[in-house]
Amino acid sequence: MSNNARMADRVEDAQRVTAEELALRTGITSDRVRELADLKVLARDDDGRFDPGDVHRVRLLRAFDEAGIPIEALIAADEAGTVSLRYYDELHAPPPELSGRTYAEFASTLGDGAQLLSRLFAAFGLAEPVASARIAAEDEALLAELVEITEAIGQPDLTLRAIRIFGEGSRRAADGALGVYGEAVARSAESIAGLPIDEVFRRQLQPWRRFARTAAPFARWLMDHHMSRAIDAYSVTSTEEILEAGGFVPTRTGPMPAVAFVDLTGFTGLTESIGDEAAAAIALRLGDLGAETVLPHRGRVVKLLGDGILLHFAEPGSAVAATLALLDALRAADLPSGHAGIASGALIVRDNDVFGRTVNLAARISDVAPDGRVYLPLALASALPPDDRWSIVPVDATVLQGIGRVDLASVIPAGDSS
Repeated sequence: MSNNARMADRVEDAQRVTAEELALRTGITSDRVRELADLKVLARDDDGRFDPGDVHRVRLLRAFDEAGIPIEALIAADEAGTVSLRYYDELHAPPPELSGRTYAEFASTLGDGAQLLSRLFAAFGLAEPVASARIAAEDEALLAELVEITEAIGQPDLTLRAIRIFGEGSRRAADGALGVYGEAVARSAESIAGLPIDEVFRRQLQPWRRFARTAAPFARWLMDHHMSRAIDAYSVTSTEEILEAGGFVPTRTGPMPAVAFVDLTGFTGLTESIGDEAAAAIALRLGDLGAETVLPHRGRVVKLLGDGILLHFAEPGSAVAATLALLDALRAADLPSGHAGIASGALIVRDNDVFGRTVNLAARISDVAPDGRVYLPLALASALPPDDRWSIVPVDATVLQGIGRVDLASVIPAGDSS
């Protein structure tokens, strides 16, 4: 055996945990850990110690139990070679080293700041540990830092709201990524049917293992870059406002921001014919396609709204170009066709969402736009700079629900003779 191999064995041996340590990490008794080992669900070495990855396996077993799936069924399926818990921990990062104190003892070191812990975990979207639990030392450090930051800012409602944005974004990203993984499993089900479980892991799970292990550093990298962009954008905008207010530079004139509502045509009837699950997949594909399409036009997807999508742009010309491109992309992607409404004006932006009369106007215009068409107020259309990618055609004035009579126009893509 090489020196490197012997060193690796010593490191692995040092990382293994006792039944008591595994019980402490997972919230079950050490007797239950030994029972799972006796059932061959967990593997222990000659010294009665366990792999750190068993932390994740035990957590999964508890989830199965809470879902009403008996462990006997898992054992039978494992023996039949149809499922295996051996590879489950491969998708997770190795469990970190635990702190030497309980969660309650850690909280007591924070003084009055301990009162913020429950609110922090609510903002994270995670369950708060019980008093007797032990969390990772690095988790303690992060929580203590967040408590200190929240106290220093002195406006906990705003700080927690910002943290909640990160929590919700992370939850949606994680659930969405696992949804994609589930779709990949379903697509490959036929090609891997009947293969030994080890071969299934090699073909299917191993590549996704790399993705799962890379997700955390990737998310950090992505967050750093987006945060830098957002900080720069805020700094430029706020500084410009200060300079304008102080008379150092003239007030900038130009187009107002714009929003677009794009709705899928006939989605309600489609749901009835293909089922809710298939319709939901179409709606999610609309979100993906929207994000891909508006990016070159410096737009962003604000949110999905069932059978529709709300888009935000810095100015109306970009909104028109991107919306026309998205309607074309729907057809190219073999998705249901769509129709859209665009409006421009003052917006209330909060927590990355947009509100106000401009948003409501775009939604009501979308309601009356025919299939395949983009409608917008005639006054806005008339103010657009000439563009050879489209032409403007006035349409009859329309009474919009909750708004009243509005003169509208249709944006006709170049080359569209209909």
